Amino acid sequence: MGKGLIVVIILALIALVAFGQYVSVRNTLVTKNEGVKAAWSQVDIVLQRRADLIPNLVETVKGFAKQEQTVFGDIAKARSALLSAGTPAEKIAANNQLDGAIGRLLVIVENYPRLSPRQRGRGLRMTNVQGTSKSHLWSRSCWSDPLGPCLAS
Repeated sequence: MGKGLIVVIILALIALVAFGQYVSVRNTLVTKNEGVKAAWSQVDIVLQRRADLIPNLVETVKGFAKQEQTVFGDIAKARSALLSAGTPAEKIAANNQLDGAIGRLLVIVENYPRLSPRQRGRGLRMTNVQGTSKSHLWSRSCWSDPLGPCLAS
């Protein structure tokens, strides 16, 4: 009977260790999942800020580039697609479309370098849009690699 009791105790310990491993792995997965959600939230915030800055920039440049109406239409469509996108994949696709449209807009801005600060949107600087774009890239890299250094802090 002593050997049977030892076997039961050993099996109970093995079951306890296995259950502890299960709980530990589950908690780790939940933590990682929350990290991914937090990283996507940051991407979403930057995308929203970027979309909010675009109309001011477009209005500023419109006065100096009336012949570039197609660019403004493309930006409006891309911004609308970004704001109406629901899934991360749709937001990424819409953002890529917006990137192309903004790139064409930046070319227009570079073609009109004499815009005075007042004419450049009453305080709106291209650095706001460019800074937001850089912030978006950083946030997106954190979302793409949630196990990386972005969430280590």
